[in-house]
Amino acid sequence: MPYGTRMVNLMKVATEVRKKIAKIEEGTIFKYKDLEQQFKNNLALAKILSRLVKENKIERVEKGIFYKTKKTRFGNLNPNTIEIIKKELEVGKEIKGYITGGFIYNKLGLTTQIPNIIEVAVKKRKPLKTINGNKIKYIQTALPIKKENIKYLQLLDTIKNIKKIPDSNINESYKILKNNVIKLSEKEKEKFLKLSMEYSPMTRALTGSLLEESSNLKLDRLENSLNKFTRFDIKINLIKNKKRWSIK
Repeated sequence: MPYGTRMVNLMKVATEVRKKIAKIEEGTIFKYKDLEQQFKNNLALAKILSRLVKENKIERVEKGIFYKTKKTRFGNLNPNTIEIIKKELEVGKEIKGYITGGFIYNKLGLTTQIPNIIEVAVKKRKPLKTINGNKIKYIQTALPIKKENIKYLQLLDTIKNIKKIPDSNINESYKILKNNVIKLSEKEKEKFLKLSMEYSPMTRALTGSLLEESSNLKLDRLENSLNKFTRFDIKINLIKNKKRWSIK
């Protein structure tokens, strides 16, 4: 391709990319791949994005992840770390991981502590890294990660770690978790039950007690998955049917 024609094409792509970026709402996080399908000239796209970063129109927050700068009378707002993580975990229509641990405990109201490290469950372990000054720890999991499963997995992870939640009361935590399960539709509770079978016996026992108190589901499969000679020392006074779920 002649140099002049190539330059015209580069300028045309640059103009279109600028128009596209101008339409993106301030404070939005987007990926290079979000634009890649529309603009086939990868060289031109990479160059104009680098230029927009130098012009402070956008910020590069991670490799291939950008932020449309949000300006206020107090200055520019930093991109939200949680939104950056969520965007990073998106690969097309697939989700490669989900946020778990202390951030979720805090979000659910089980603790007032804000974690120093944000935990992310992923299929393939990744090294610890820092985003916006926040340490991100990636934990490998064999659980079926799908967008529609995430809220159930976050609840089940919390149930699994109910005894380890910092600055919390275990009875109050159980009550809050029960209220969250009550809010699920019967169909959602079915999915919740099915996913709980992938967890430890103690998690299944607690899930069984929560579902028994908040649904009309048949829980025989969950009950029969537990060893009748095992007792779980959880010390939650609010559980109504401890015997069925081998809880003491």
